[in-house]
Amino acid sequence: MPILAADDGMVLAGHGRLAAGKLLGFTQVPVIVARGWTDQQKRAYVIADNRLTDASDWDDEMLRLELADLVEGGFEIALTGITEDELSRLSVGVGELEQMPELPDGDRSPFRDMTFILYGEQFGIVERAIAKATKPRDPDNPNRSPQGNALAAICAEYLARLIRERAPERLASVV
Repeated sequence: MPILAADDGMVLAGHGRLAAGKLLGFTQVPVIVARGWTDQQKRAYVIADNRLTDASDWDDEMLRLELADLVEGGFEIALTGITEDELSRLSVGVGELEQMPELPDGDRSPFRDMTFILYGEQFGIVERAIAKATKPRDPDNPNRSPQGNALAAICAEYLARLIRERAPERLASVV
């Protein structure tokens, strides 16, 4: 299997084969040159090639930056094999929040950003729970984010359930 290199010599695919060849003392390896490819085509190919094996570990921050650049450049991101869920998890293609209020200097915002790191199926569980809890926007609620409102409702219900379940324990320990 030849190594794929850009016309400037940068290896696009075959890093492992190149390293193995060096270890074995090869002085020559087969190479295919990707002549005339744009920078976006090269970057997208590298992502897609690594995606095909899916055996590589991703640097999520670097992947996010690369994908965001491709999206910004108008590249058809689906060609990389990255799914919509993965793009969402990496916050690629997520626009600015609409109609966030202007805050005077020194005032503390009633809005808070929270970041969660979810592992494995946790993302799907949280996403499904938020989808089920999302209701039409209440005009009296200052939070315009249906996801934020849904997450707050889920947490409130969970905490209320904990209190109900633990109430008999507390009563027994008092008596």
